[in-house]
Amino acid sequence: MTTTESEVIQQTILREVRVGKVARLGKSDIMSGIEKSVCAGPALIAQSLIAGDEYGSPHLHGGAEQVILQYPEEHYAAWQEEFPESAERLRAGGFGENFVASGFNESNICIGDVVEVGEARLQVSMPRQPCFRLNHRFEQPSMARRVQQTGRTGWYYRVLKPGAVSSGVTLRIVERRHPEWTISKVQHFLYVDTENVEAMTTLADLELMAPLIRNLFRKRLQSRQIEDWSSRLVERSPGADAAPAATSDGKAWLSLRVRSMTEESPDVRSFVLVAEEGGELPSSEPGAHIKLKLPNGLERHYSLCENSRGRSYKIAVGLEQDGRGGSRWIHESLRLGATVLASAPSNSFPVAPDAQLHVMFAGGIGITPFLSMIQHFRETGARFKLFYLARSEQATPFLDELGNLRANEVRFHFTDGDSTRRFDVGAIIEALDETAHVYCCGSASLMDAVRNAPTKLPASHYHFEAFAPVATDLARPFTVRLASSGKSFAVSARQSILEVLRANAVNVPSSCESGSCGTCVVDYSQGTVEHNDFCLSAGARKSRLAICVSRAATDSITLEL
Repeated sequence: MTTTESEVIQQTILREVRVGKVARLGKSDIMSGIEKSVCAGPALIAQSLIAGDEYGSPHLHGGAEQVILQYPEEHYAAWQEEFPESAERLRAGGFGENFVASGFNESNICIGDVVEVGEARLQVSMPRQPCFRLNHRFEQPSMARRVQQTGRTGWYYRVLKPGAVSSGVTLRIVERRHPEWTISKVQHFLYVDTENVEAMTTLADLELMAPLIRNLFRKRLQSRQIEDWSSRLVERSPGADAAPAATSDGKAWLSLRVRSMTEESPDVRSFVLVAEEGGELPSSEPGAHIKLKLPNGLERHYSLCENSRGRSYKIAVGLEQDGRGGSRWIHESLRLGATVLASAPSNSFPVAPDAQLHVMFAGGIGITPFLSMIQHFRETGARFKLFYLARSEQATPFLDELGNLRANEVRFHFTDGDSTRRFDVGAIIEALDETAHVYCCGSASLMDAVRNAPTKLPASHYHFEAFAPVATDLARPFTVRLASSGKSFAVSARQSILEVLRANAVNVPSSCESGSCGTCVVDYSQGTVEHNDFCLSAGARKSRLAICVSRAATDSITLEL
């Protein structure tokens, strides 16, 4: 849609024009031009800068596509509520913006919008990508990440026609070429729906978008990988390695090398990982898992298929077409000789030492933790029985290996796509006496069938491990509030509470991160919860939730942290 000057699409008053000189940023050693003052008279906007404005890092900020930063003044009230201790800095000009105005925001400004202001003519080029300098500016270590998560970033203009601009003049949008591409929508595909190929393809070729953002989408299309945001959002020491120093629970990362890969089935690939520099690795126990650090900073958990004696770790990864990107990256990008960061093994699914019979129910890729358990049972002579449910023989990983078990130790059940071929879990569990312990790893429906089967066993004899967080196709965003500090954080439909708290430097212990172990369970109040865990009883769910998988069923919830 294109308009003439008389057909103003949207307008507001430019309350302030600001420029600034480079100076030391807060208590840091960083030189930045983020501190800006109101211009006393007209400011001359040239093709690549505003007269009197400076950049501490010209290779990152400024240039023809980032001449002017505008930030919605109405955002400051929300920031002051979230970070009251930084309220004095969270005022107009706080984000280093050149234009201070209300009414224009990320939801109603579009890529390519042409704006007339004073003598100048400008065009919206890209969203601002927040960086760690904001953490120093507001003395909040999670500020940059919060700006990205909330979408309250502001945006940049390029200059179509230079000219003088003064505070108090009117900002008028006179041309809109891409009404479908608001700043907010672009940010959604930058930071939330990061694997949407159709959107990436369109945005990579969106001519009026700044080349910096277009090229980012092109690289994603080519590599099928999400860039690492941590170097932008979190400051690293000079000369520091790009690898993070510690896992989210504070333990050191291990640098591992892929020694071998095996196709276990059409959708499952196993990897043997060894220490990059040689030497021994931390040992593991039956049922243990490790975390892998993905390029975009996310951590994913994978069960160990063998008990490590310090030589190597073996994992198996099923390709999830509708997953959040971890399995796809591993299948497409992890190759022989490649290195990957991993945690030391931890165990939220251990073997019960007093059980006289171990009964295991595995569904699909949920077989992986049982492989190390079976290895242990055979070495110790413990009695066990495995029930393995899968779509078909062809789709079943480790079928040859498991086929070597005795007939009384394993039973396979293949549906072959026929939903009527149900497996009677209840009959098996009902026949067990109190000397047995039951283990289950698989889909939510298999977990529910095991949990709800008639039984003589006490609850302590049941052990669950979810191989992925419970799917929440209808998940909705909500707000989580911390009772201790009064701070509130937005949780999007694609985030867990645990991820949001971790991003905001609120550390809660966690282990499995799939709702099985109970490590991240906390108390809640003032809200209703959609429980997706496998560790809490009905009574406990009235006041507690597992923040790795459970969500608010209301607009907000308060955590007693």
